[in-house]
Amino acid sequence: MSFACNDPENPELPLPIDENLVRLRNVLEGQLATPEGKLKSESDYFGSRSLKTRTDFYYDELGRELLKVGLYDSDTIGFYLNEYLEDGNLNRTSVFRLGAEGLFFDFEWQRFYEDDGRTIRVELGRDGIFEEYERFEYDDLVRKVTYRRGDDEFYELHEYFYIDENDSLIREEHVRESGMEIPFYRYRYDYNHENLLIAKSTNMFAGEFRSAFEYKYDSQGRLIEEITNGISFGEDPMERKTFVYY
Repeated sequence: MSFACNDPENPELPLPIDENLVRLRNVLEGQLATPEGKLKSESDYFGSRSLKTRTDFYYDELGRELLKVGLYDSDTIGFYLNEYLEDGNLNRTSVFRLGAEGLFFDFEWQRFYEDDGRTIRVELGRDGIFEEYERFEYDDLVRKVTYRRGDDEFYELHEYFYIDENDSLIREEHVRESGMEIPFYRYRYDYNHENLLIAKSTNMFAGEFRSAFEYKYDSQGRLIEEITNGISFGEDPMERKTFVYY
């Protein structure tokens, strides 16, 4: 190997190849699918204010979510690249950001499947250094039972309840933080006649239930809007998301 440099004592070594950026480049230069009916974009707003961010979605030839592109004010701010295991389960999601010196690999979420898929553990990190980020647990009927974000010591725990073992719809969600023996607050799930979730209501302040989240659908039953309400002083919209499909 030879080097071209002006100072023989301090040769300018070639920059190392970032394999993560190579993976992203290969996807960007390849064929990205846009299957009809799949989610095309998600737009986030703060109340009645103008658009905050938008996320565009692209898929692989099997219809699996392959790439998400984050935008702010029409400028690209990041990429989320998914990779899958041979059995089709999601393996990892790599996150890339745009900084002052251009595009760089930031971190990734790595998923681990345990107990025949009843437990999904997600670790966050990079360069071989990871820590648990979140954990999902399911029952024998593949119904979500708990979701925990954090580690064994500091966490937020969500527990999901059903009417009975034959019920497939979540009826209540209880939320506790580390050190709590009783739920900090709980959600009641409300559905329409088509069993589509239309609201998550809470009595966080030990009063009447108030709608914390509202959901709206199109004629095909696809989610088109999610509204987050401020429940401290009434039900005023604080944030909303809109969804568009191919």
